[in-house]
Amino acid sequence: MDFSVIFQLRTKKFWWMDVIFYFVISSLIATVLCYLIFLFKDGMISNQINDASSQLQTVGTLQQKEHEAEVLTYQKKIGDFSVLLKNHEFASNVFAFMQAQTLPNIWFSQFSLDEKNTAVQLSGEADDVDSFSRQVAALEGNKYVKSMGSLNSSLGQAAKLDISIGLVLKPTIFDYLPDIAPASDTTLTTDTTSTTPQSPAIPATTTTAPSTTTNPPATPQQSAGTGLQPASGEKLITSFHLLDPAVSGQIDEVNYKISVAVPYGTDIKNLTPSIVASPGTTLLPASLLSQDFTEPINYKVIAQDGSAQNYQVNVTVSPAVAPTGQKSAQTQSYIMTLLVSVGVVVVIVLASVILLIRRKNKKA
Repeated sequence: MDFSVIFQLRTKKFWWMDVIFYFVISSLIATVLCYLIFLFKDGMISNQINDASSQLQTVGTLQQKEHEAEVLTYQKKIGDFSVLLKNHEFASNVFAFMQAQTLPNIWFSQFSLDEKNTAVQLSGEADDVDSFSRQVAALEGNKYVKSMGSLNSSLGQAAKLDISIGLVLKPTIFDYLPDIAPASDTTLTTDTTSTTPQSPAIPATTTTAPSTTTNPPATPQQSAGTGLQPASGEKLITSFHLLDPAVSGQIDEVNYKISVAVPYGTDIKNLTPSIVASPGTTLLPASLLSQDFTEPINYKVIAQDGSAQNYQVNVTVSPAVAPTGQKSAQTQSYIMTLLVSVGVVVVIVLASVILLIRRKNKKA
């Protein structure tokens, strides 16, 4: 074996080997720097997401958060029902389709459904061959049937014909809407109406009522004495929310105060509230009437018995959210620039070292 090549590699140094070596070292350093940069960036973005989540938790009233949680719960339930309906869509449509298309002398006892290929394999019984042929003809001419597969028939028990039909349905079966109207017995109705004897007309008699004087409506005290239902004294505001922005107020039934917190920047000089009060009451000012809420406003609820209750409505504007991302963005930009600069300097230094080594080898 000739070991001269190995001896030359050991005694003579090639400049391109140094280039490859330092290129690999520089690539490794650049990879480590990129990993650290992306790791740092990922950590900063995660902190921003956590800060934004914390800020979102402070937005809105307690009642709004409860409503939001309730809405999310209903959305999850609706999603679950949607999945169930989607899974049973093909089967339910096929059953409804076969219920509408099966002839009276045909009985299907087994269904094999292939949702992926929209294929159906049916097995059952028929009275005779003529019923079976009419059933096949009815299915072949249906707009939802793409093609007919296997058709088998054999003599079964009790002089019945065992049948088997393979169908490939069109994708429009998923949009199938059964149009099955209940049969109406028009013959029976016609016979009944035609044979029912008409009763003779009875002449109407008119009677003249004696004249009476109209009494004034009873007062609440008179109603209590005469057994009539007294006027209600309930006078509550059960719901108070603004239309734009859509914000609900918190009602304090003990102190008869309503607190409403609107987002920052909302013009509270022109807000339209939607108010729900006890049945039969009168509200002053009325609901859906724009108001200036720069100062607290009193709403009076007048009950049926004439009593009244005042509610004080206070609308406050939420403070502005501090720009937390501005300073942190500047810090991130500075650190990113520093890391990139360090990487560029490292690459330049390595390139300079490679050039120096190459020049030295040439001189040698």
